Amino acid sequence: MMMSGDTLQTNIGFLLASLNRQLERDLEENLRPMKLPVDQLRVLQTLAFDNTGEGLSMSELARAVLVDASTLTKVVDRMISDSLVYRAADPADRRRVKVLLTHKGASLLNTLRPLLHQQEQDLQKTFEVLMDARNPKDFAELLGHLYKRVADPQ
Repeated sequence: MMMSGDTLQTNIGFLLASLNRQLERDLEENLRPMKLPVDQLRVLQTLAFDNTGEGLSMSELARAVLVDASTLTKVVDRMISDSLVYRAADPADRRRVKVLLTHKGASLLNTLRPLLHQQEQDLQKTFEVLMDARNPKDFAELLGHLYKRVADPQ
C-alpha cells in the first residue's frame, strides 16, 4: 500500500520492477540473433552456478529463475529439444527429476559471458557515476535515476 505522498516514481517496488524490465529488454535485444529467450539464459546461468554437478529439481529451478512450474516445463522442454539441458532421475529419489546442463548449453553460456559481463559493467558504472554525481536522499531516488540511465543511455 502506498502512502499519501507516494507516487509510482518513488515506490521502490515499482522502480525495481521497471529497472528489471528495461534490463531484460536490453538483454532480449542482444540475445535475439542467437534466438535465445531470457528465460532460457536464466536457466543456463542457474545450472552453471550449481556447484554440486547434480543438477536442480524443477521446483528448485523454477524458484531460482522466478517462473512458475508450468512455464518452466515449457522452457526446459524447448531447451532439451535444442540440446542445451537434459533431465535425469535423481539418484537419491527416483521419483524426482533433475535438470542438468549439457556441454552445448555450457558452451553457449561461455560465448555469452562477455555480453553478460558488459551489461553488468555498464550497470555498475552507471551506479558509480550516479553515486559520485549526486547524493541521493534515499534508495528510491537512486533507483529512479538508475532506471532513467538504463532506459535512455546518453
